[in-house]
Amino acid sequence: MSAIGDFELKRFFSEGAATAARANLSPSFAEPLPMAELLACEPDAAERLARLPLGYTEIHGGHALRAAIADRYAGIGPDHVVGTAGADDALASLFLALVRPGDHIIVHAPHYGPLASLAAWRGGDVTLWQADEGAGWQPDLDDLARLLRPATRLIVANFPHSPTGFVPDQGYLERLVALADDAGATLLGDEIYRSLPLTDDGEPPSLADLSARAVVLNSTSKAYGLPGLRVGWLATRNAAALAAVRELRLHFNSFIGAPSEFLAALALRHADRILDRNRALARANLAHLRDFLGRHDALFAWQPPSGGVVAYPRWLGQGSTSALSAHLLREHGLLLAPSAYFDGGERHVRLGFGTAALPTNLALLDEALSQGGLR
Repeated sequence: MSAIGDFELKRFFSEGAATAARANLSPSFAEPLPMAELLACEPDAAERLARLPLGYTEIHGGHALRAAIADRYAGIGPDHVVGTAGADDALASLFLALVRPGDHIIVHAPHYGPLASLAAWRGGDVTLWQADEGAGWQPDLDDLARLLRPATRLIVANFPHSPTGFVPDQGYLERLVALADDAGATLLGDEIYRSLPLTDDGEPPSLADLSARAVVLNSTSKAYGLPGLRVGWLATRNAAALAAVRELRLHFNSFIGAPSEFLAALALRHADRILDRNRALARANLAHLRDFLGRHDALFAWQPPSGGVVAYPRWLGQGSTSALSAHLLREHGLLLAPSAYFDGGERHVRLGFGTAALPTNLALLDEALSQGGLR
């Protein structure tokens, strides 16, 4: 097994000057929900939480949590769900359970680092399936067909896409499912931004509902604005994949903390209320971002996202976006994630617009840009 690759994005946010930065311009989550607001979703929730026994919970997630998760899908039941301690836990479990040395793994790019690094660490031969900026960040299915090999074990897709915000239609997803099925490959759908559509077109069904073989990943962190709970899940009708993940997790942490499980189930039972709140803020903030990028069209060009809470504008100024990011942090105390952290080259940045701080953050970036010195 090879050494695991550096997770540059997490390192960027957790080390050195980043911990003392004035503002994070690249948050990846919706506005965090206060505990009091979450507990107010049910009249006796606070009392029930206070009486909650802090013993071991049910392995792979309790029935109440798995049932609340299953209700977010059309064809998924509680027994099709594995609860995990966050989405990263789910992702690591899946790669450890399914990937063997020599397996060919295709990863939708630009991408969240571990989607490729974990596969490579397991000995997988990783090929990037690059999205096309000129096509609105849609990855070409004909390109995917050309990348397939007899050894292709896993196809990793991410919709709504992070960091570009691309959302496909149902016809596209059905063609993707057919390609994976014909190749005998498992389709992994990273759906971490599902349920935050930004256009009136809405969003297509989950891959877990379109395919009996696909495995989807999600959590309460991004769309729900509850990253502090650390609750994620895998959902699939693929019995072999479920069995492999459950067997693997017997050797690791198979439990979610009782308070987190209680609060996550509460949030999921009232998902529409919470998601409506977060969607309204994201759409309002997207209008602010559109205005900002329009005023700075000599420095940025972009494809507006159709889902999620992150955008991926192209930098038209001098130098790389890694250099831009370093300058903004060093001179202005601003965190702006460059595209190099997403296997996306050196010409884009991730801008987050899901939180209430966006107008203030854009004002700070406006001030920094006006002062020049960007190389």
